[in-house]
Amino acid sequence: MTNKPLGMFTNRFFTRRVAISAMLAAGIGTSLAMSGCNSMGPKLHQHRSMQIPHLAGTAVSVTSANGWIEAIQVDRGDVGLEVELYGRDLERLNFATVHADRMGDQTLRVWVEWPGGKRQNGEGATISLELPDAADIKVNSSNGHITIAGLSGHAELRTSNGSIRIDRHDGSVFADTSNGRLQAEHVSGEIEMYSSNGKVIIIDAFGPIRAETSNGKVYISTMDGNPGPIRVRSSNGRIDLDLGDGFEGILKCQTSNGKLILSDLGGATLIESSKKMIEIGFGDSDEVSAVKTSNGSVRVRGRHTEPADG
Repeated sequence: MTNKPLGMFTNRFFTRRVAISAMLAAGIGTSLAMSGCNSMGPKLHQHRSMQIPHLAGTAVSVTSANGWIEAIQVDRGDVGLEVELYGRDLERLNFATVHADRMGDQTLRVWVEWPGGKRQNGEGATISLELPDAADIKVNSSNGHITIAGLSGHAELRTSNGSIRIDRHDGSVFADTSNGRLQAEHVSGEIEMYSSNGKVIIIDAFGPIRAETSNGKVYISTMDGNPGPIRVRSSNGRIDLDLGDGFEGILKCQTSNGKLILSDLGGATLIESSKKMIEIGFGDSDEVSAVKTSNGSVRVRGRHTEPADG
């Protein structure tokens, strides 16, 4: 895969660092941005940096209780981990532990253990991973965006409040957020995405697609040779679908309050139509794809490669 610069995916967060004593585990770099230290005072920041031996073809699992997470493929020999802890109690930050451990199946598991086994209000951590590869990846954040790029295998990504972005993933994707935008580009396998409040954007998909949002627009484009199926639903938003050559089956489009617009669908046959519903067929397959919104238009068009000049 072609690598993109890490800066395209990352907002660097390390400022005003003041070194603290080496009371933390060996091999972990630390820094502190401090403007107060009582539980109701200004927020404190502490940085941890780790280098972890890499095992090719193994899985990764990352959890953050309150903060964004990113995992980016980078050409390097080990795994680089950058963690920014924050809170309002200096002692609790000092004794928080960043874990990066191999499980029995060699999965690299990354998480933060807070003193007393529980994160307090106002505490959290942002986690950034640079790694040569990952066979599968699982990411959970209770409040923050998630970004992965250049990885492979099955990706399972969940956040309760934040956007999710996937770029150049060689495998399948499951993404779920209760409040945020979903975006996937150049995913080779099956895509399943859910948002209760946000846009859904899927670009250059190579596999089957299932996407739902209760409040947001949806845009999907498929690559040539992707037969589908595609199942998309929005309860409040427009749906745009660009189909590459090779899509097959029966496509049902429906809206309760909007227009149905179809264009450049060469070879498609009309099966049934009404003011708010249209059903068309592609090829001999009886696989069903469905596009439905209760409040918005539906536009479907063919995505044809332009012939070269001359």
